Amino acid sequence: MFRRTETIKFSEFMSGEYKKKGKVKETKGVNKKALITGSLIPLAFTTPKVFAAESINQCGNVLAVSAPQAIPANAITDKAMGELISAMAHIFDPLIDIVVTISFPVASAMIVFKLFMMFFKDQGEIWESIGKISLVYVLIQMSPIFIKILKQLGMLAVGI
Repeated sequence: MFRRTETIKFSEFMSGEYKKKGKVKETKGVNKKALITGSLIPLAFTTPKVFAAESINQCGNVLAVSAPQAIPANAITDKAMGELISAMAHIFDPLIDIVVTISFPVASAMIVFKLFMMFFKDQGEIWESIGKISLVYVLIQMSPIFIKILKQLGMLAVGI
């Protein structure tokens, strides 16, 4: 009928330990799995890509490939910054190609649907929406040009 009032320490409430009634509290130590994972992530990004620039005939000469020179953390050069920016500039190219490729079938289907809706709605509203669909299609087709212009402007701003 009546609920009992339970008093809990603020630190136990904030850590969530009050929910563990009768259970043994976890020891606060270093989680080895998290430590290994956290140390491998930076290593994965800094290791050289051995097979990236090699042809099939040269794959046996893996030991001859030298690792790139390490860049100190406090001295990022213009060359390293330029390489980073040029790599980042091409990240969305596959996504943009997909969007440009599928824009024609999607726009065609939408226009056909709007023409069918002309039987049920006002013609002025339908032609306005067909114009909007056409404008979006043209802008999507021109998006690679806009992105190339933005890349050029970005390269000029950095001074590469």
